[in-house]
Amino acid sequence: MINLKKLFVGLLLIIVLAAGAFLFVENRGTSKISTKYDKFNFLTEDKDIDKDDFCIEDGMIYLSLDYIKEYLDKGIEYDKSTGEVKINNDHANKILKLNEYKAKFNSGTIDLRAPVIEKNGKIMLPIEAFIYDYDVRLRYNKDIRLLLLDYRDKEYDLTKTTSETLLRESDSKRSPIIKKLPKGEELYVYEEKGKFCKVRMPEGYAGYVLKKDLDENFEKVSFKSTSKNTFADPINLTWDYTYAEHSEDKINQIKDIKGLDVIIPTWFSIRNGNGDMIDRGNQNYIKKYKDLGIDVWAYLDNSFDPNVTHEALSNENTRKKVINKTLELCKKYGMKGINIDFEHTRVDDRDYITDFVREFRQAAGDDFIISVDVTPQISAEVTKEPYDRKALADIADYMVVMAYDQHWGSSDKAGSVAQYKWVEGSVNVLFRSIPNKKMILGVPLYTRMWKEAGGKVTSKTISMDEVARIIAAKGLKPVWDKESQQNYVEYQENNANYKIWIEDANSLEKKVSLVNKYNLAGVGSWRLGFETSNIWDVISKELDKTN
Repeated sequence: MINLKKLFVGLLLIIVLAAGAFLFVENRGTSKISTKYDKFNFLTEDKDIDKDDFCIEDGMIYLSLDYIKEYLDKGIEYDKSTGEVKINNDHANKILKLNEYKAKFNSGTIDLRAPVIEKNGKIMLPIEAFIYDYDVRLRYNKDIRLLLLDYRDKEYDLTKTTSETLLRESDSKRSPIIKKLPKGEELYVYEEKGKFCKVRMPEGYAGYVLKKDLDENFEKVSFKSTSKNTFADPINLTWDYTYAEHSEDKINQIKDIKGLDVIIPTWFSIRNGNGDMIDRGNQNYIKKYKDLGIDVWAYLDNSFDPNVTHEALSNENTRKKVINKTLELCKKYGMKGINIDFEHTRVDDRDYITDFVREFRQAAGDDFIISVDVTPQISAEVTKEPYDRKALADIADYMVVMAYDQHWGSSDKAGSVAQYKWVEGSVNVLFRSIPNKKMILGVPLYTRMWKEAGGKVTSKTISMDEVARIIAAKGLKPVWDKESQQNYVEYQENNANYKIWIEDANSLEKKVSLVNKYNLAGVGSWRLGFETSNIWDVISKELDKTN
């Protein structure tokens, strides 16, 4: 009996200790660290996607046909007999064939950097082939190897932590810790579950946090563009280099340009740091183009002077002076849109540029079309770039990516003005900060003739007609350069070597096709007068493939 009594007491003690330990863990929580996000993961909103439905192959992100059908497009089909994926949506009809680097796009074709593949019994599509057809925001956080997708047409509940808290795998304090969150951490909230809320960091992990550690006042946020000024179809615009007053003879020579929607004469400049302005406008010019059905947007530059930029934009009163004068000129000439082109600026002035565009929007109103020119991103650290492209894209109706001058006129190495691969790469990098439907692709109508002599490299900017004259005069035979997707000529004369990567109908057709491939807002060409007459047919025909 004594032994049974001792056994009973021992068992009771074990139960009490176990219960105490359970309550201690339940109240204090486990300190075990989660390994959930140690590998490559994919979240669609707050949902974990099966590892077989996504992968990275040769630097390209792939999503499975099964995933696309469930989360993006129930109508996507795969024909096993032909090896073809068929996509039919508001943007285009596409046919993507297994292991092929070209795809059918409406009445034409597009090039793919990576083909459709089969992996582990699943059909996998490279994201560049389809993702820009849908109203979603997909990005890859390389630092934590996390792919994220949100829907632009949905609103999300955004809140902040009110104190330091823990993000856990599930709705229990016994669940492993994903991350320690500081006070003020922004989180999307998806659902309430007991004492917890299911949340996700805007650019990071999903999990559960205690409801008591969250601000109960949720803010509704959306990724959808707020602009109502964008064209329904891809826009076709060009710049008219007019840094001198127009003569009536020149205005009388204005003629229709096939497929052109907007022309931008380079009329207005900030003259100095005091915010004084240069006006080169002409009413007859405006009337001539409007009679042809071509809209005319205003243009404002910083005289391409970093000192003028800093002095004028760093002062709130001077910014206001420039904005008011510019809008006064727009009213004078009857222009309802503007292209802001601030170049050769310092990184220290990037926020002043953003302030200027934001204040311009406030003064002009929501019905005024604002486009902003930006360069391709060079630095991996966006804070070291001259533009805050994400902030500008939130304000502007259009962001024009000047995808040219890959090799500057002063470059110490001869090369293309805009190699196709470089252009496409630049576009893809900027999708991190600029929505595709706000991005206008800037393309060159000019090229450079490079001269290598005596160990020095120099260049001269020339038009398409000038290139044709050189080819004819020298009896040259252009060869197609696959790397640049351009025709190329080279010749020797007077102990010098000359090289030209030619911009022509062939190279422009390739570049403009990216508007279709990535469902961009349109194309902008620099500049009028450098092109041959057939270029407008090429651009117009390529853009028409979206219809």
